[in-house]
Amino acid sequence: MPTTQSPQDEQEKLLDEAVQAVKVQSFQMKRCLDKNKLMDALKHASNMLGELRTSMLSPKSYYELYMAISDELHYLEVYLTDEFAKGRKVADLYELVQYAGNIIPRLYLLITVGVVYVRSFPQSRKDILKDLVEMCRGVQHPLRGLFLRNYLLQCTRNILPDDGEQAEDSEELTGDINDSVDFVLLNFAEMNKLWVRMQHQGHSRDREKREKERQELRILVGTNLVRLSQLEGVNVDKYKQIVLSGVLEQVVNCRDSLAQEYLMECIIQVFPDEFHLQTLNPFLRSCAELHQHVNVKNIIIALIDRLALFAHREDGPGIPC
Repeated sequence: MPTTQSPQDEQEKLLDEAVQAVKVQSFQMKRCLDKNKLMDALKHASNMLGELRTSMLSPKSYYELYMAISDELHYLEVYLTDEFAKGRKVADLYELVQYAGNIIPRLYLLITVGVVYVRSFPQSRKDILKDLVEMCRGVQHPLRGLFLRNYLLQCTRNILPDDGEQAEDSEELTGDINDSVDFVLLNFAEMNKLWVRMQHQGHSRDREKREKERQELRILVGTNLVRLSQLEGVNVDKYKQIVLSGVLEQVVNCRDSLAQEYLMECIIQVFPDEFHLQTLNPFLRSCAELHQHVNVKNIIIALIDRLALFAHREDGPGIPC
């Protein structure tokens, strides 16, 4: 009698097959690039990205596949950057990859080409970033959508408009810190919706398994908050008026205890102490609006612990009286 494979063995087999397919296509892609056959290379890149259309892999296995493909896409990005530096027309290619057959390969290629486009033509930055974050709405499958938007966030981290890095006369064209905040807040909102939606997939008997998988993926959503905290142009006023209010609105409205508890603690950890001191009232008001199953006590303790460390810091001003 043939032995049935365990779920873990089945996952390993599926992942191995997908990774092998990626290796074959990436090899062909690189060979075409070395021969300057860009269109053929893009076809192989599209075939490689087609592996990310799977619904058979667990989040952990999907992550490993995603990382393998991301590494190969970096090779394509470097090649395109060099080509555009030599004078190749970027606009034509950005239009061209929009005709890729399936939406997953199309959007990954659009992000890859779009980032190179922005580096080559900074005046297009505002429009391209808005274009990309909106286009990603085309993928509504929770797992595939989360990783696609994570790729967008990772690829754009060095091209988001920030304070002190652009000429005044080009501000309207290249975007400013407000455009970056809007970009990340929208990406965060969409990723959180996808993450929350995961709990409703599959049979009710698999609920515990889904919760575990969601825990494994939470860092993808939290990375948006990290990115917001890294923007130099987000001062305490902008944080109070735009960033925190936008984040808290999403957290409260999602009505999901797992998401709310994680994201409230994320806010506490990633933003500066001075910001928390200036926004205690809205933060605490939001705590009162969280789902009844959220352990609000733990959130408050985490905030108090953070501020207590700040108050006793030798190099800091302490908490004002």
